[in-house]
Amino acid sequence: EEGLIDSYQQHHLTRVLRWKEGDRVEGLFLGEKIVLALCFHPDGLAVRECYRLALRRDHLEIHLLLGLLKADQFDIALRASAELGVAVIHLLACARSVPQLGEDKIRGKMQRWSKILHEATRQCGSVTPPMISPPVPLRDFDFASLPGARFAALLAERSIPIGNICFENKLAFAVGPEGDWDLEEEALLIGNQFKPVGLGDHVLRSSTAVVAGCSWFRLKDQAERI
Repeated sequence: EEGLIDSYQQHHLTRVLRWKEGDRVEGLFLGEKIVLALCFHPDGLAVRECYRLALRRDHLEIHLLLGLLKADQFDIALRASAELGVAVIHLLACARSVPQLGEDKIRGKMQRWSKILHEATRQCGSVTPPMISPPVPLRDFDFASLPGARFAALLAERSIPIGNICFENKLAFAVGPEGDWDLEEEALLIGNQFKPVGLGDHVLRSSTAVVAGCSWFRLKDQAERI
């Protein structure tokens, strides 16, 4: 059975990746990974299913709390989250977030952010993109929805080096906006059982902190299961 693909995917596969008829690509459909063969059709480029790959359940479940960032840095953070297997992204409108978005802009932004996550998920060969929730102020966030193991990247002397922490297979990791959390937000995190963690001696951009923290959790989990 064959199915046509849209013009964007046609351009990406044939012009950017230079795939040819008969080449096989991986696709995602309803949470399943499928191997497809490219074939030409009178109405455009089509794909034919070859076989389906067995799904492998991800052992680590990361809930990322992320303060809104400027567009370029935010895109980087979203792509990295998908590539590093973050399960859920909880967006936060923080006091120091540069983008202050009104409700009228949120819907369009959410569509764009979801598209970035889906594209990054396909690119890295994962199966399911992270779930993403609309931004809310930290004081309005439902902390009861989070796992019990909770860590926040904080620029504070009392922060524990991330290499010294222990965690289970479900955890929450919070990264603030440029300029870090303000004092009220920091107190809210600590008051809701977030342990402050440090990511090294250098001050990292928020997007870099997402990469550094989530990579460490992912690699540490894999190492412990070998």
